[in-house]
Parts: sequence; C-alpha cells; structure tokens
Amino acid sequence: MRLFDSLVGRLVASLILVTVAFGLIAAATGSFTLHREINEAMDSAMQEAARRLLPLVIDDLFERETSQSPRRLAEAVSEDDGGRLIFQVRNGDGRVLMHSYNAPAEPLTAKLVQGFSEEAGRRIYTEPAISGSVFVQVAELDARRNEETFEAATGFLVPISVLMPLSAIVAWLILARSLRPIATLRSEISARHGDNLAPIRTEELPSELAAIAKSVNSLMRRLHLALDAEKEFTANAAHELRTPIAGALAQTERMIAEAADEAGKKRPRQIKAALSDLASLSEKLMQLARADAGMAAAGKPADLAAVAALVVADFEQHGESRGRLRLEAPAKSTVQAAIDTDALAIVLRNLIENALRHGAESGQVVVRISDDARLSVVNEGPVIPAHSLNGLVKRFERGPTRADGSGLGLAIVTRILQQTGAKLVLNSPASGRQDGFEAVVQFPPT
Repeated sequence: MRLFDSLVGRLVASLILVTVAFGLIAAATGSFTLHREINEAMDSAMQEAARRLLPLVIDDLFERETSQSPRRLAEAVSEDDGGRLIFQVRNGDGRVLMHSYNAPAEPLTAKLVQGFSEEAGRRIYTEPAISGSVFVQVAELDARRNEETFEAATGFLVPISVLMPLSAIVAWLILARSLRPIATLRSEISARHGDNLAPIRTEELPSELAAIAKSVNSLMRRLHLALDAEKEFTANAAHELRTPIAGALAQTERMIAEAADEAGKKRPRQIKAALSDLASLSEKLMQLARADAGMAAAGKPADLAAVAALVVADFEQHGESRGRLRLEAPAKSTVQAAIDTDALAIVLRNLIENALRHGAESGQVVVRISDDARLSVVNEGPVIPAHSLNGLVKRFERGPTRADGSGLGLAIVTRILQQTGAKLVLNSPASGRQDGFEAVVQFPPT
C-alpha cells in the first residue's frame, strides 16, 4: 500500500509539511533576530572597549611626552576580548599614533567620524577624545560576526533537524493508534453478509464512528427484514405449490390414460411436461429457501462416499439416467466433511442433475471422491467458454445450452458451500480431458 493511499499517511505527510514550513519560517525569523541581537551586543562591546581604552590612551600620550618608553596599551586590552578586536589610535590629521599587535599599520578608515562604519569587511567604531585631537578606533571582522551568528543558529537548528523525523514517527504512531477504531469498524462491516447481519457494537467506538455504526445497524435491520420476508415468501410459495401441482399432474396422467388415440394424448403430455418443470422449479425454490436458512451447519461430519452412493442409487432408479452414472470412491478409507448430510445430498443431487441435463446426451457422468475430501462431478460435452463459467453460479443464470432447467442448481450448491467454508471450482474442459465440464468441491479438513 502506498503512503498516500492511507488516511494516516496523508495526515502525517500534511503535518510534516506544515511543521517543516513553520519550522523554516521560525528558523529564518529567529536567525535574523539572533543576528541583529548579536550585532547589537558586539557593537556595545566595541563601544565599551573604545571608551575603556581612552583613559589609557590619554595617559600613554601624556607619558610619551616625558618618557621614551610608552606603555604597551594594546596587549592589556586584547587579553579581554580574546584577540577578536583590533585597535588604532589616530591624531586629528588621521595619522596612526599606535595600534594593537594584530591591527594593520594603515588607517582603518579614510575619514574620522564618531560612530559606526563599514569598510573592507570590518565593522569599525570611532570614538573622539580631547576635543577631537585624538581618535580611538575599534574594529572587528564581519566574518567573525557571521561565524558567531552561524554557531548560535546551529545550536537550535540541529535539534530541530533531529526532532523533525522523530516528530513524524511519533505523529504516525499516535495517528495509527487514534485511527485504529476505523480499521475495527471496517472489519466489522466487512464481516456482515447475508448470513451475518448482527448489529455492530458501538460502545467502544468514538462518537464520530459510533454514529456511522448506528446508521449501518439501521440499514442491516431493514435488510434483515427484507431478506426474511423474501425467504419466507419463497419457502411458503414453493410449499403451497406442491399440492396443487401434484394434483394437476395426477389429472394429466388420467387424461393421458383416458385419451382414445395419440392425437388426444399430445396436449395432456405437453401439460404434464410443463407441470413437471413447475414441480422441479418448486423443489429448487424449496432447496434454495433451506440453503438461505443456513441448513448446511453440521452436528457431526458426513460420510461423502456413503451419501454419494445413496444419491447415485436413487438416480439409477430413473430410466433416463440408468447406466450413465459411475461412482469412484476410496475402498478402504472413510472420507468425511463438515457438512449436514441433507445439505450434502442436495449438493450432490444438483451437481449430478446439472451434469446429466447439460452434458452430452447419453454421455457418462463420473462422481469422484478423493482422500483429501475433494468431490468432483465430471460429464462429457462441449467446452464452455471461460468467461461464462463464473456466471453459472448466479441465480437463474444458464449457460449456452438448449436443455431445460431453472438456473438455480449451481446457485443452491454455492449457497450451501458458503456456509461450510468449502470452495466450488468449475472447469471446462474437465481435468485431464479436452472437452467436458467438471464441478469440483473442496471441503476444508475436519
């Protein structure tokens, strides 16, 4: 998952961008203010040094008139400032009378004006004395000031640069923890389906998410009522149709028996075929209603081979399917699956009916059971296009066939298998063949 695909990633990225932007603005403003304050402090230090130097200069000049050994003035002052300041003493004509050991012999400025000035990369302060006949100049390199500013700025920029990634990690952890209820709500909603419409617990959710959960619960209540009404109607309708359909079939059988000739039997036989289709549809609807009601849950595992043998034997009693079925099952082992016996019988019956009805006419149908709880029903016939296979499990969906059918058989099988955790796979051509159709059911291990 990419960073900006998640809400946490977007929030963290936004917070980092805002924090970095504000941090840069604050750093720039702070550096500017710091540089100004450092300059003011250093200017004050230069003024103080110049004014402290004046009495010594005057005293030295006075002693020079009476002595040939002047005081070493610069050394006494330079010890206090660490050597970062340089000094010159000039007369009213601008001539340099004395200077510190690290100062140039040439004048620092062309003009002697009281106050601060900038020249040759230096910050210079000039202080006059004795009615402007003597001037003391104190100078400092601008590079030295910039160095002091950089060192001071580094003192708060380095912690900021270190704290930025740490703040991103902390923000990520806090947001991930704060947004964890969203993932919980999402998983709860994802777990809801036709068989699970239980309300979502809202006690532990924040108020914003609790409102969403309550809306989802309200929607599921309405959906539950609608599904119950639909299932009840389907089951009741299919059940109520059984008796009148059976009565109508009995009447048509009697009409066929009482008909004097083949012409008189034609219409009753057509009615019988239509009623038989209606009876089959009614039976499918009953099975679908039972599947929707969750009838596949098993109290104890079912024996796949035993149930398959009973279903195959039942089909063998009908003339149209006699001799077309072959059961292949392990001879010495019992294969069990976690499914209700009646539900397993319905699954097998629908898969076999589908194979007999839509496979090749008079073709053989193989019911195969393997030791790993794998059930497959294979029939001969043309290959079904791959894009049509997935649609066959939908209700009332029929493939490219002219055979009669309701389109509910595979839908019923899929609905039952969903309740047991089993998986239905449709293959065409069948495994190991170049034609045919195969329905494979893989039951989970018991």
